Amino acid sequence: MAIHSLELACMVAMLCMLVLNPMATASLSCDDVETELDPCVDYLFSSGTENKDECCEGVRALNERARDKADRQEACQCIKNQLGGWRALFITEEIKSLVEALPQQCGVDFKISATADCNK
Repeated sequence: MAIHSLELACMVAMLCMLVLNPMATASLSCDDVETELDPCVDYLFSSGTENKDECCEGVRALNERARDKADRQEACQCIKNQLGGWRALFITEEIKSLVEALPQQCGVDFKISATADCNK
């Protein structure tokens, strides 16, 4: 169960990087980001065989919720925090590829990158 939480956190972090940008006061919290992207954990750690529809629903919902720069910046930072440090040990190249492909697969126009600058 602890690994499942780590997996979620890592995945959420990567996904949010794609949806985010900066501004002043965010109405979106890290808890909101994790909630929207929670279904993607099973999708990513099943090599893309489970919960794709639910994951895409969450990706689209997050994209809709993070419309202003402050929310995008907050989501980006949440994702980067989850991807950093020891959590990165749980993210394989296969998972990175699945994460980067999510926007296209879910019909959302943004990119995911582990090196995203959350201040842009």
